[in-house]
Order: sequence, then C-alpha cells, then structure tokens
Amino acid sequence: MLDEQTRRACGLTALGLQACGADGLLMPETGKALGKLKRRAQRQGFDMRVASSFRDYHHQLRIFNAKARGQRPVTDDHDRLVDPSALSPQDYLLAILRFSALPGTSRHHWGTDIDVWNAAAVAADYSLQLSMAEYAPSGPFGEFSSWLRARVDADDAEGFYLPYATDTGGVAPEPWHLSYRADAAGLAERQTREVLEPLWSGSFVQSVEPPVTEPLALLTIVRPQIDALLMRYVVS
Repeated sequence: MLDEQTRRACGLTALGLQACGADGLLMPETGKALGKLKRRAQRQGFDMRVASSFRDYHHQLRIFNAKARGQRPVTDDHDRLVDPSALSPQDYLLAILRFSALPGTSRHHWGTDIDVWNAAAVAADYSLQLSMAEYAPSGPFGEFSSWLRARVDADDAEGFYLPYATDTGGVAPEPWHLSYRADAAGLAERQTREVLEPLWSGSFVQSVEPPVTEPLALLTIVRPQIDALLMRYVVS
C-alpha cells in the first residue's frame, strides 16, 4: 500500500490541496506564497496569471498517450512540429519528454508547481502557447520573464524557484514553470520504478478513484530504460 506522500508525488490524490480560484488546486502554503508574488508582480505592472497548476495522474496520462499516438502535437526546441513518422519510436519518445512528463513523474502532480504568464502584455483573446519565443527578450512576456528570473536568482520570489531554468539535457528550459520549494521538497524521490511500473501497466487499483486501467503508450520502449529516464528527466 502506498503512503499518502507517495500518492501525492505520483498524482494519485488531491488530499491536502485547496481550491485557489483561477489558480487551481494548490498546497495551502504554495497558494499563500503565490498570492504574495502576484501582488508584487502587479506593483510592477504585470498581471501574473496561472496557465496550469495541479494535474492528476489520469490527466497527465491522457496528455502523454495522445502525443505518443500522434493525436496531439509535439514540438521541438524551436517550436516546430515534430513528425512522428520521421523518427524512431525511441527518438519520438525523447521528443515528447522534452516538454511533457511521463505520467506519475510530473511536478504538476504536487500542487506546488505552476506555469505563469503576464496577461497585461497581450490582448484578452490571446492564444497562450507557453513557448520559448513568448518568454524571449523580444517576446510578449520577455519583460515579465526577466523580472521573474531576477527575483528567483536573488532568492526573493516568496520561496518559488525555476526548476527548469537551464538545459541539462532532459526537460527543456521552461521560464514559465515555478515551484514552491518548501512544499515540493522530497517528492521527486518518491517517483520510483517500483511505484511507476504498475501504474504504467494499467493494473494499479489500490484505492484510486478512478483506478488506473489504461496502460502507458510506448511502454515497450520505456520499460527497458526506466532508471535512465528517471535519472535524466526526474532526478536531474
């Protein structure tokens, strides 16, 4: 039987999270810190909004499997569409993992991580992409991103940091992704092979509603290299 912290780490429970309006479900201290940071951003002329916060295992599985099956677009580091037919299954898997976590390993499972943007910089009907071009110096969120990075670098961001600030060869840089360090501490360590393999096989029914019955697409490619993938995309 999995303990509650392991369930939270893998997106199998929302216990302990609270509804924070348009900001989604968050850990209480994360929500408080976010409110402070948003107010500071507002004083600088930014309208800091949350594009994504908590996602459970099932939500992440739908995202990953749709990409694996070619039903949802996959882009490269330059925001260009990736053609699944032009890559080997292994290379296509790695292309997906640059921007989309394996279900059970996403930091968005925790209620501590958010994707943010500046609504004051664009029209009300703007279609948000969460792309590097948007957060580049010349992009619509360039000034906001620079302010945010400066606050994080000075350890002056109300306890938030940028877990994907630099490219270490795994997850692509994400200047929009903030994590509340105090609440997130230790959770990645619980995303282990022993927990994830039963989930990915679609045979996990331990008091989870709804039970995990859909297997992971590309599982035959993932299974032989689970430890290496966790080291590259989770631990690092």
